[in-house]
Amino acid sequence: MKLKLTTILLSTGFILAACGQDDHHDSEKEANHTKTEHTHDQQHKNQNTDGQTIALNQIKTQPENAIKTAKSAFDGELKQIEYKKEKGEWVYDVELHKGQEEAEIKVSDKDNKVIHKHIDKEKDQEQHPTIQYSDALQFDKAVKKAQEQQQGELKQWTLKNSDGHFVYEIELNGKQGEKEIVLDAKTSKVLEQDHE
Repeated sequence: MKLKLTTILLSTGFILAACGQDDHHDSEKEANHTKTEHTHDQQHKNQNTDGQTIALNQIKTQPENAIKTAKSAFDGELKQIEYKKEKGEWVYDVELHKGQEEAEIKVSDKDNKVIHKHIDKEKDQEQHPTIQYSDALQFDKAVKKAQEQQQGELKQWTLKNSDGHFVYEIELNGKQGEKEIVLDAKTSKVLEQDHE
């Protein structure tokens, strides 16, 4: 009788030990699976932000040259110039105005060539304030001034007349997320800062 009881107890002990081992193995697999998912999510997040910013020393075409290239495609007065990444390529989006026509010319940063041209005929007689790039602070100085406000890499910048003010709108991507900084284009005074 004692032998039977001992055998039953030992068998039960082995079964419980085996179940415990299996549970430990399942917990370990679940922890590894969770860790793998977290790593995959982090890598995916990094891939989404990689390549969305650019260092100043990587910009190949100066804005003055992009404006000249755009004006060779459409002879008009400068309304706005924007530098951004579009469809995987860094471009200058140059808006020009002449008479009843408005043109949007996209110039590639890598080779200073026109990659897109769109011209609209306007029906209204709206006033279209134009700007002179030569009246503005150089774009790299404006970006550096913005980076003094928040550390981060350049995502895009725009030079335009906004509500009667000649401004740079600069978007940076840093540790605290995206931030837009609006500077007076002549004095570099910070006019506005927004977190996105």
